[in-house]
Amino acid sequence: MAKINKINENFSLIYNSRDTDTGDTVTDIDVRFDNPNDDSSIIRHLNVWLQAIGRTEIVVAPKTHKLG
Repeated sequence: MAKINKINENFSLIYNSRDTDTGDTVTDIDVRFDNPNDDSSIIRHLNVWLQAIGRTEIVVAPKTHKLG
């Protein structure tokens, strides 16, 4: 019987913004998740991150395939 290696995946989405004059932190957002079950889990995390950084005009959705 062949040995099966389990692969652990860790994803990290980071957004930082700083005041140009003072260098002070304006916003730090860090979203991390491990071993997503499927693409819908990744899509959900990406959309949460996009909303958190104020990019509400961008929405991640599954790719649709045209028939024919």
